[in-house]
Amino acid sequence: MATSAPIVPVPKPGRSGYNPNRPLRSNALIAAQVRHFAEADKNLPADLRTGVNADSIATEGEAAVYIRKVTEAIHKSGGIGKVQRAG
Repeated sequence: MATSAPIVPVPKPGRSGYNPNRPLRSNALIAAQVRHFAEADKNLPADLRTGVNADSIATEGEAAVYIRKVTEAIHKSGGIGKVQRAG
């Protein structure tokens, strides 16, 4: 008989967790995500690429918009494109 996994409570993020006006240089994690998404963007079929220069992204809000656009394009592509795996 299957047993359910214990529920782990996750606290809500603090109000300062996301600030769309915060400079991207202040958040290394999101800056790294933008770099990764830029690589994904380059590997999308030409008609689905965003055309955004990732180096021009200066704030967390701009990063959020860019990441959303690339994610939508990846879904639209159906996973078609060059895939590079680590290892």
